[in-house]
Amino acid sequence: MSVRRLLAAFALVSCLPATAQTASDWQRLAPLAQTVKAEEVLSKGIDLTLPLVAENGAAVPLRVNFDTSQLAESEFIRSIRVFSSGNPNSEVIDFHFEAPFSRVELSTRIRLSESQTVFVLAESNQGRQWLNQRDVRVTVSGCLMTGDDSVEAAAMSTPRIALPRNTRPGEAAEVRTLINHPMETGFRETAAGDVIPQQLVESLTIEHNNQPILLVKFHTGTSANPFVSVFLDETDNLLFRWEDQRGERVEEKP
Repeated sequence: MSVRRLLAAFALVSCLPATAQTASDWQRLAPLAQTVKAEEVLSKGIDLTLPLVAENGAAVPLRVNFDTSQLAESEFIRSIRVFSSGNPNSEVIDFHFEAPFSRVELSTRIRLSESQTVFVLAESNQGRQWLNQRDVRVTVSGCLMTGDDSVEAAAMSTPRIALPRNTRPGEAAEVRTLINHPMETGFRETAAGDVIPQQLVESLTIEHNNQPILLVKFHTGTSANPFVSVFLDETDNLLFRWEDQRGERVEEKP
């Protein structure tokens, strides 16, 4: 092979999209491999958006979009879970849908301890599963960031909810929410070398007309001050409920 052809072949391989994957990529990650139950794992229809380079691994923006046209009649997405290949705990954040969503688009911020691969797994109520992945280069670790060395119990505070100003009948609208909390991972140490205890917001439940429609489960891979953006078909009569590891709850109605 000539040098020109060799360079052309190398350029072609280098330009392959990050979604190109082999079965061993996700099979090597035990928590993810144990979650994959379908005989055939699909990829068409699920999109994972992350920066190619994250300068701050403590707050990496992530977006998941699922094309609902890929679903059969009466089929809907039941869960979307995010995993990381290099974090101390590979589970990052989980979304569990209690009802069909016409637009499945989610955004949040995650922690990445090092350069690694992030996976997203979607599952429908009929058991079909979709998988996608992205590689992210991390400049500064997100799990061992220096900061406040306080070991006092962290409290959830100042919940914020942003509803759309204008909605169109029959169209889902974006709803964003955030609550203040340090989300201590249990991996950091104080200046004296003492481990700062893990303190996490465990979950966010969104209800519509007193019925749960979405449950978000946070893990150590979720950034401080957990942020969630979703598209809801109905934005009236909503209730947001956060719960931490101690069982403390904060409720807010927009």
